[in-house]
Amino acid sequence: MHAMRWPLIGLFIYASIFFLNWASGFLIPMTAALLGYLASMPLERRLSRLGVPSIITALFVVFGLACIIIFVMFSLVTPLTELINNLPAMLSRLRYDLANSAGGVFDRLQDAADATVEALSDDDGTALEVRVKEDQGIVFRIASIAPSLAGQLIFTLVMLLFLIASGRSFVRKFVSVLPSLEDKRVAVRVVNEVVDRLAIYLAGISLINAGLGLSIGLLAWALDIPNPLLFALIGFSFNFIPYLGAIAGACLMALTSYSAFGDFWAAFLALGGYMALSGIEGQFVTPYVISGRLKLNPTIVFAAVAFFAWIWSVIGMVVAVPILASAKIILDHFPSTRKIGLFLGAEDESLIET
Repeated sequence: MHAMRWPLIGLFIYASIFFLNWASGFLIPMTAALLGYLASMPLERRLSRLGVPSIITALFVVFGLACIIIFVMFSLVTPLTELINNLPAMLSRLRYDLANSAGGVFDRLQDAADATVEALSDDDGTALEVRVKEDQGIVFRIASIAPSLAGQLIFTLVMLLFLIASGRSFVRKFVSVLPSLEDKRVAVRVVNEVVDRLAIYLAGISLINAGLGLSIGLLAWALDIPNPLLFALIGFSFNFIPYLGAIAGACLMALTSYSAFGDFWAAFLALGGYMALSGIEGQFVTPYVISGRLKLNPTIVFAAVAFFAWIWSVIGMVVAVPILASAKIILDHFPSTRKIGLFLGAEDESLIET
């Protein structure tokens, strides 16, 4: 029986990954709505004690989220589209300047490419015909998936509305189906801890990212980089993606600075300033505000972000940390899975005896 366990575990993991990928169009908005519901439960509880109906709280939360999303999207879409359209020209200029400063290395590479084309020519000197599929551009590809993203976003908000409007009855019904009284007590403790920690994490990280976005916007303004509001919004939104978001935002800011001034030092200053602000946020501000409530292994966090990026793209990178945090809290409450929860935790948790 024991020998059959590992093959069954492997098949279960494979089937789970396949299902997560296959049903991503449904699971992504459901997961986002459920996380939003858990994070908003403390607010719903406090307003319920004041006599505010759950449906009013649900309308307030969903309408507020919709306004924030619409504001960020409309503030980002035009300048970000322009930035994406200008990226090829920025990269071409950077490549040209690097070629001139590198002593003609790129010229020799071009000569090698010309020689390759000549070698591929027919005996009579006629070059072989090569057909290249026309690139319709990244903006066109983004526009082609926009309806699907809009549909998932609407589904998320509607599902979140129903969940919050149900108040605590959704959780009570979940607990009521458990077989024993002890299981019900454990489930209530787990749900309460997930709700408290998730609410603090999401609220804290949103405020921290807002401060980081403001700081990056002020940095772009001080360095006279075009459209500092764009980089303030990029700093805010990209930082919800651990590690990779800061790198992407810093590279965009450095490219824009180099395109505007044509100076490597200006680009380096923009890159260094962005990464310095992100480093201060990641190493000092976030651990001080959040780590007391949420301690996760940085290596596991990076692996989770990479995994969910693989199966759920950008949205997966955003929800990876809340999912990982919720999983750790659940695993910590059961003796049979506590060692796995300990493995997911920060390094100092390994000193705790279980």
